[in-house]
Amino acid sequence: MTKITLELSEGDWIVHNRHGLGQITGMDTKELLGDRKVFYVVKTDSITYWLPIGETGSERIRPVSTSTAFEEATKVLSQTPKDLNENFRRRLAYIQEKSQDSDLLTKAALIRDMHARDVQKDVHINEKKILETLKRQFINEWVAACEMDRDEAENQMEQALQKSISKLKIK
Repeated sequence: MTKITLELSEGDWIVHNRHGLGQITGMDTKELLGDRKVFYVVKTDSITYWLPIGETGSERIRPVSTSTAFEEATKVLSQTPKDLNENFRRRLAYIQEKSQDSDLLTKAALIRDMHARDVQKDVHINEKKILETLKRQFINEWVAACEMDRDEAENQMEQALQKSISKLKIK
């Protein structure tokens, strides 16, 4: 993945690979291990975190995706899902690895594949929590990026996911 250094200021929206969509609400200086460092204060729908100013070029942070990117992501959501590993530990390791990728299309494919597994088999509670978090983060970014209604975004996601599983055997 290409590193993009972002020039950020208060009010900007960013996407963190773990925390999802967040808005920079200000800056703060904190002392850590005797060093004073400057941080962006970023508020998401569920938490507030402090992003070191030097990490704006990190692969963990990216700008909000475009509406064109969401059109492509919707196509990925509606494609035939790929099977996830039957071994729980391997599957969970794969899910955790992919969910740390900040790429929108990677997240869309992971949502699609996890959704398919959820409708075909009983899945572990940890997998369900990860899936719900991924969906929520995806919807939050979609709403912000395309200035659309949350219900409409959720409806479009559900339609795409239903299309992806239309030929699968449901549990």
